[in-house]
Amino acid sequence: MTLDLFRADLHIHSRYSRATSRGLTPNHLVAWARVKGLDVVATGDFTHPGWLQELEESLEEDGSGLLIPRRESDLSAEIPWLESVAPVRGPSPVRFILSAEISTIYKRAGRVRKVHHLVYVPGLEQAKALNVKLGQIGNLGSDGRPILGLDSRHLLEMVLELHPRAFLVPAHIWTPWFSLFGSKSGFDTIEECYGELSSEIFALETGLSSDPDMNWQWSALDRFRMISNSDAHSGEKLAREANLFRGEPSFEGMYKALRGEGESHAFLGTVEFFPEEGKYHLDGHRKCDVVLSPDEAMARGNVCPVCGQPLTLGVLHRVRELADRDQPHKPPNQPGFQSLVPLVELISEVLGKGPATKTVRREYAAMVAACGSELDILGELPLDEVARRRPVLAESLHRMRQGRVLRRSGYDGHYGTISMFTPQEQRELRRGRAFFAMPSGDAQASASESEFSYGVEPPSRLPPEPSDKGARPEVRMEFNAEQDRALRAGPRPVLVLAGPGTGKTRTLMGRITQLLQKGEQPRRMLVATFTRRAANELRERLVATQGQEEALPQADTLHAVAYEVWTRVQGEAPVLLSEDAARRVFAAANPELGPAGVKQAWNDLSRAREGRVAPDLAEGAAERVELAARYARQKQDWNLVDYTDLLEFWLAQATEERAHHPYAHILVDEVQDLSRLQWELLQALAPRDGSGFWGIGDPRQSIYGFRGAMDDIAAAMRARWPDLEVVSLSRNYRSAENLVRLSGKVFPDAQGLLAENPRPGRIAMFQASSGAREAAWIAGRTRALLGGTAHWEADRGAQGGLSPGDVAVLVRIRALIPPMVQAMQRLGVPCSAPESEPFWKEPRVALLLQAASELLGLGRSEDSDQEALTRHVQGHVLEHALVQGPVSLAAHLQEVPPFDRLFWQSKDFLRLKEAYARHKGWPGLLTWINFHSELELVRARAETVQVMTLHASKGLEFEAVFLPTLEDGLLPMVGLGPLGGRDAEEPPQEGVSGPLSSSSSSFIGDLEEERRLFYVGLTRAKQWLFLSHAEKRNLFGRTLRLKPSRFLGDLPREEMLCSKTVQQVVRREKRMDLFS
Repeated sequence: MTLDLFRADLHIHSRYSRATSRGLTPNHLVAWARVKGLDVVATGDFTHPGWLQELEESLEEDGSGLLIPRRESDLSAEIPWLESVAPVRGPSPVRFILSAEISTIYKRAGRVRKVHHLVYVPGLEQAKALNVKLGQIGNLGSDGRPILGLDSRHLLEMVLELHPRAFLVPAHIWTPWFSLFGSKSGFDTIEECYGELSSEIFALETGLSSDPDMNWQWSALDRFRMISNSDAHSGEKLAREANLFRGEPSFEGMYKALRGEGESHAFLGTVEFFPEEGKYHLDGHRKCDVVLSPDEAMARGNVCPVCGQPLTLGVLHRVRELADRDQPHKPPNQPGFQSLVPLVELISEVLGKGPATKTVRREYAAMVAACGSELDILGELPLDEVARRRPVLAESLHRMRQGRVLRRSGYDGHYGTISMFTPQEQRELRRGRAFFAMPSGDAQASASESEFSYGVEPPSRLPPEPSDKGARPEVRMEFNAEQDRALRAGPRPVLVLAGPGTGKTRTLMGRITQLLQKGEQPRRMLVATFTRRAANELRERLVATQGQEEALPQADTLHAVAYEVWTRVQGEAPVLLSEDAARRVFAAANPELGPAGVKQAWNDLSRAREGRVAPDLAEGAAERVELAARYARQKQDWNLVDYTDLLEFWLAQATEERAHHPYAHILVDEVQDLSRLQWELLQALAPRDGSGFWGIGDPRQSIYGFRGAMDDIAAAMRARWPDLEVVSLSRNYRSAENLVRLSGKVFPDAQGLLAENPRPGRIAMFQASSGAREAAWIAGRTRALLGGTAHWEADRGAQGGLSPGDVAVLVRIRALIPPMVQAMQRLGVPCSAPESEPFWKEPRVALLLQAASELLGLGRSEDSDQEALTRHVQGHVLEHALVQGPVSLAAHLQEVPPFDRLFWQSKDFLRLKEAYARHKGWPGLLTWINFHSELELVRARAETVQVMTLHASKGLEFEAVFLPTLEDGLLPMVGLGPLGGRDAEEPPQEGVSGPLSSSSSSFIGDLEEERRLFYVGLTRAKQWLFLSHAEKRNLFGRTLRLKPSRFLGDLPREEMLCSKTVQQVVRREKRMDLFS
């Protein structure tokens, strides 16, 4: 090779990736690069913190955007079996380009997408910057090839923001499981994947199962440079595919060459595998030993003729689906390529020995020592020089260079084989005969050799049109008879009993739409939701169906509407306490109670207020009246209100204005969760006869009794309105039939639901030996549900095909979340758990930060209300006080609205003070916050497995649901005291209240509400349901040994596949099977 040419292998992996050689180190890669004949090698895996640190210690930046070794080991030190070989050293050091492969799994247009990307950056600074962002999405330390629930377009955007020369290349673009155009989870066009950023993609990686010729059958790919790389998982696999450049090795030179912009640099083409040797070339089903050509597969409906399961469609099939040419057409200005076979495979065939045997390795070492690097031998060394040593090997090289090879194609994860000699010739070789007659290039194989194809496989006819699998079908929405009755019910009051998956939100939307179509005034309609999230989703749907310009009904929570009423009546917005802040005010007003007493008294007062129980009628009346009065005085003194104050104020206003009913129609979502206070408010807002009232919900999902929700809203509505019209929705469209049947056993006396989902579901029960083993089991099954994340997992038969957002793990209390998250992170599964809001999101902290930002000239708020409040703050504080920081601000703004003395004692303000000190002033703090706000956006874009409490899962649905920790004491819950959680330190837990027993064997609380909570968990699942419990687990510093949940006894075991941890099957448990 001339001095101005260099070879580069731009896709490899480190020892930190799964299924790779443990001996891979930078020096080991240098040694193999010398042997192979490479000048530039990708680092691979710079996203892994351990590997990046190792790269920094072993390599240094050379000023050209590449890295060079600090010192180079001898070949014999790195590759002992090559000890007889003199060091193969070139005129310049082996260089490294910083690279990483990133696996993205997400859902787009109703389909799960799994795409691998190669990322290249020109320096360690950019690598670290990208790692900081990606670290917010997934655990980079779990695998050298991280798995992220991030849209491909968003990843490309992040890469482009790093540096003008940073770039991304879609990896092995045709591989069925994990690629841009893959048949299992890819796209049909590059624009579908990367959107408006598609023009920033200028190179594509062919992969081992395709070559440039195959890609040139599709004109849409003509503009891209086709690069080829080894994707090596060991040093020996380096350079099985590589790229050839002209010019001095540099990052910018390769970047410009691949873009076709290089003056002194040029991309000269690739060294390729014969694509048939790749393990996904043809169609097939490896478990049944079935391999078919695309034509044969299509003739069989792409179904395995042995077992009837779908075939894994290979690269050749997928190319033909998308191609618009019958024959390859090399675009102008595109370089060519050369197909080669690894030297060790040629020697193995010549000697009739396995490629890893000592005999073959000895001959390989001798060839390299005598003739130079492997790529030089394969592609450039004169054949007569080889013939002097090995005449048969020279003939083998001659045939390979001419493309006169015998091909047995790979399929469904099984590598193909490329042979230079027919079986007859191989038999002659084993007898020691060196020369024999060669068949002509177009000779047909004999019958005994029919499994081989000789020469290049001719392309078959193309299918009539490219597939449109990614397109979302246009569906006309209709309502079933029960839903239609619910839409048309009234004008008398209506209660719709809608079980899980029966189309509750859709029916509510239909009712609103029908009222609007009848000409009802939107301003006279109130739609009350249980959460702001539900309200936002409802508003989005209304905008989508009614149009942005149309007047829409008021849709929000009762608390949010009450806040507006207070503001309108009082002339100013109240200073509203969060639930946690309200409890702190209560504690400040009643200091003699102590932490445990505060919690109990606060819960009692909250339930009494929501339940409309007068303090003087409750148990311990005199003491409770005094506690409530002190709290009320404290709020009044500090000019504060809590959420219940808002509802009580609105109720008082509505009662006084009884003759005036502002709403002709009141629609209530999740009606079963109304408290007595909310119910009385709605009665006051509605006409006496209840006309126009329409509520929808499911009493079997009433799980908020601890917050004051009524026991039986249906009975209360019937008592208030005897002519109440009740409509039941009984058709479940969410869950598989066996899942519907199973969940129905929780309430055996209630009318069951009818399943409309025809797909069979899967239910598993696992008994773990410990909580840690249970968490590991969940993490392993989750990874399998995602279909694995790499070829080696797909090859092992990893099941699934879900995206991370399709999976949820639901637990009873937040303290059970961390072990689940940690187990997921160890396996690199992208997951997330609910987090508290950052302190800078608190509105009053945001005001202070905005004032400081304007003081430093960093910009003004675009929000007019925020701007007005900032001016208000600045009018009450001197500039020098602002400069001096948060402590000085607290002194000057102690009682200036919207601030109050409670705010200056709040956690958010204390965090502001700490951060200000840590970052040494406003400039450092604002820079830090801006950076973390950007990371928040990165996290928000990511798709993750959700780990959350059962209460938080209400209203959600997932393809697969895990319900772990199903033990008496946890579900049903006994309270935190018996489990070891100290009330003074443990944050409030959803659904945990009431006096705590010292015995975990006796249930404390509402057993039926716990049963309903279990039912909510079961009914979140569409297709997969995993139940589990452990013999022991650690919680709150104690080892708990609890019995399986009593609720499990209601479920028929014949519906489940049951398993448990057994010492002898630990190896089996490590596999990715879903139901072992």
